[in-house]
Parts: sequence; structure tokens; C-alpha cells
Amino acid sequence: MSSTRAHQNEAVPEPGRRAGRPWLPGVAAMVLLMPLAGCGTEGSSSGEPDAMAVLVDGTGEGSGSADREGVTVRTGDADSFEDHPHVPEGVDISVAYPEFEGAEPFSEGLAERVDTEVEDFRAGTRDPVALTIDWQITAVDPGVLGVRLVRTEEDMHGLREGYSTHWYDAAAGRTAYSTELLADHEALETVNGLVREQLADDEDVDTSTLHPVLRTYDSMGFNDAGDLLVEFDDGHLSPVEEGHVPSSEPGRKTAVLDAEEVEPLLSDLGRRARDASLSEEDQVTVAEAAPDTEDPEPVPGVVSAQDPDVDCYEDGTRCIALTFDDGPHEHTPELLDLLAEEDVTASFFLNGNPALSRPGTIRRTYAEGHEVASHNDLHENMPEEFEGEELPAQIAAVSSMVRRQTGHSVELFRPPFGAGTDAVLEEIGEQGMAEILWNVDSDDWQGVPAEQIVANVVSGAAPNTIVLLHDPLETTMEAAPQIIEELKALDYEFVSVSQALGGAEAGESYPPGGLGAPAV
Repeated sequence: MSSTRAHQNEAVPEPGRRAGRPWLPGVAAMVLLMPLAGCGTEGSSSGEPDAMAVLVDGTGEGSGSADREGVTVRTGDADSFEDHPHVPEGVDISVAYPEFEGAEPFSEGLAERVDTEVEDFRAGTRDPVALTIDWQITAVDPGVLGVRLVRTEEDMHGLREGYSTHWYDAAAGRTAYSTELLADHEALETVNGLVREQLADDEDVDTSTLHPVLRTYDSMGFNDAGDLLVEFDDGHLSPVEEGHVPSSEPGRKTAVLDAEEVEPLLSDLGRRARDASLSEEDQVTVAEAAPDTEDPEPVPGVVSAQDPDVDCYEDGTRCIALTFDDGPHEHTPELLDLLAEEDVTASFFLNGNPALSRPGTIRRTYAEGHEVASHNDLHENMPEEFEGEELPAQIAAVSSMVRRQTGHSVELFRPPFGAGTDAVLEEIGEQGMAEILWNVDSDDWQGVPAEQIVANVVSGAAPNTIVLLHDPLETTMEAAPQIIEELKALDYEFVSVSQALGGAEAGESYPPGGLGAPAV
């Protein structure tokens, strides 16, 4: 057992995550899963429909110990995670998770996901106090392993608990997300609809916040009857509280979907995971991996803001990127309704406090194929207000908030007022993002009337331009339908910023000519 955290061995990007960091030498996983009897199997035969089948329980006091037969536990504390962009002082970190001999890719995958949890808790919460991650083994089979991670978080808003369940497909030698228990994204959409129906009468749940995205459905498994169990973090589905994070008081929410009903929705991995969850094997040796050379199937719940049918640099194609700053806001769902009706893609640059208050709107924005980006934590002039360690924290915050809600890693950053410096740009680049300014300013923030906003946008439009707008402004909401109508009449295709640019490189600023420069 080691008190040092594991890292991923190779720089292989995963959905919702940057490329991995190198595995630390001298930290060996020496595990063979031995007979499960006597290993602490609380919950494995609970009979409760909303309880996930648990074969080995590593939660609670002593979860980091190695005295469970056949299970080696990797542990870490705050000092184990020193390379994050923002490392606030005085935050207590305690993590533990199991490792299995013959499943080294699973060890690396779990290490990377634990690392993400710690990074995003530090940067994406207000005044973080403590984070504990414990573990349970939910499935054991030569071809499939399942591990449920249980997070206990404390910050200025109090205590909350969260869950994520991760799966190892031994045949492919890869760590899978819970959504990969389902056949495809369409199956996840079907599950989302079934969950909405089941929770419709729960007064503590706002079903409009339920969307088929990776992080909403990051903890799925099977109960003792083989039903599909979907569980949600404390407060994940709570209604909006203006100026406050949604209440965590309702606690864990679950939906239990009948085994026969979901059978057609499961992937091959999902069926094998269900069988492994119900396994009564006394002893299991993990099968040797034989990775498939073909690219893996798309991960359900990972949504792209790219339109594959549009090439912005093909002769005759006219693309334009509408961007909306300062949200999410109470107006944003109305704007999303309009964009869906008109089949328009846009990019949204979010601030920290609104993002914390309206996480369901972030999930909807992402789920409907729009680009989600950062507009800094606080809407202040960055060169004037932030220096030293304040700058990394400001830049990291919204990225972590978005990833905690969707699984998506933000790639674009817009400094408030377009005010940046070389130091700001350097930090943006170090955190894996490009700086995005604009070609066309609608002047909506100047208090001009809606008709002037429309005129400013339409007169400034040119292929691949980036347009600055603000969804919290009523005049912008009034102008948006007319902007779309007039630009459609000019044969414009509405795309994300990334697609209009043909891609954006981390550490670079766009447009290349600077603020207000013509599109290239």
C-alpha cells in the first residue's frame, strides 16, 4: 500500500479530461482479488431496490486500510495533488480506492478520475474545506470490474455527498464510464426520459435539470434484482435557488429501471456488468486484456458542438458564431428554446456565481449541442483585480464547475471586457484553453435598443466572425429572433466559435488580429 496517489501512465485523453500525467515510479499495485467472503460485504444482499449491489465495502472508518483480504488500497492526501492549477491552503483531502492485479489500466483510469475530482473540488467550489473519497466494489468477473466512488464534500455551503461508478472492460483493457453500460447516446436519451417520468412527482426534484450528459449519469449500476439503478448526487436535481447553489438537503436521489425494460438499451458491456454485479464467484482472476485496435464507440453523454455537415472553409459557405456572455441567467432557457426552434448553435461564456446557481441550465446548454466556455470566475477586469495565485484560481473555477456538471473540459476562455495581458494569456494556455475575443460587438451592453443591436450584428457580419452578445440583457433577448432571421436570409450557418475558427490552439488568442479584427 502506498500513501502516494497514482497517475495515468500515458497521455491518452479521455472524454471530459485533459491528457493524463505520468505514472509515478515506485508505486506498485500488487493485487489479486481473493475470495470475497469476510471482506466486508455490507450491502451485497440488502434487498433494497435503490441500493447498488456491493461486493466489498471500503467506505467509512478505515477505508484506506489494506486489511481486506485480496484488496490493495491506494490512498492519498492533500500533498499528493500538488500539481493542480489552484491549490488552496488548508483544504483537507483524503482519498482511497482499490486496485486489482491484471487490471493496471483500471488502476490508472481510477487514478486519473480521482485526480479530476480533487482538482475540480478545489477550484470549482466556494471556500472548500474538506474532500473524502471512499470506495466500494460493485462487480467482479474475469471480464468486468466495477468500483463505486463515494465523495463527501464540505465547503462554505455545507456538506454534500456524491457518487460515481466506474467500470473496467477487461477484454478491451479500458476504463469505462457508467453511460457506457448503455448501447449508445439514443439509449441514454431513452433512460433520461424514463428517469424523468419516475421522478416527476418528487417535489424535491426539478426534472427540467435532467439531461442526458456524462456527469448526470456518472453513477449507474445494478441492484440485487438486476434492475438498472441510477443515482444522483446530493442537490444535483434540486430546483434553482437564486444566488445560491441548489440545496443538498434532499440528499441522494435514485431511479430504479426494471431489468426487462432496460435490457434492449444495454451495451454488451452493460449486460456483462449486470451479470458480474450478481456474480457469486468465490474467486476471480481478471482476464488478460486483448485491446481492440479499432477506435472505441462514442461515449454516451459526451456531446459535440461541431456540426459534421458544415465546412466553414468550403467555398461558398458562410459561417457565423453567436456568443453569449455573463450567464447562465433566468433568460437563458428562453434563449435555448429559441435556438432549438431555429436549429441554431451558439457558444456560451459563463461566470462563476451564475454557474453555481444554475447548474441545470449548464447541463441543458451542453446537452443541446452548444459550446460551453469560461468568462472567468468573477466578472472583473483581470489585469487590474487579480495577481499572483489569484489568477490561476480565477481561470480554473468555471472550467471545474462545468466539468463537475457535464464532464466536458472547457477549451475556450474569454476575459471580462476583453481585457487581458501576456500573463493572463499564459495562464489560460497552461490550463489548456485558448483566449477568445470577438470581431463584432453588438453593443448590447451599452444599453442600445434592440433594433440597434440587430443592425450592429447584421452590418458587421462576415464569414467566420465571432459576435459578442449577453443573454442576461432583455434587449438582447428581444433582438435575438431578428438577428437569426436576418442572418439566415443572408445564408449564414450558425456554428460554435471553435468551428468558425477551424479549431483553437491552447495559449493562442483569437481573432489573430486582436479585438475587433476582421475574421481570417
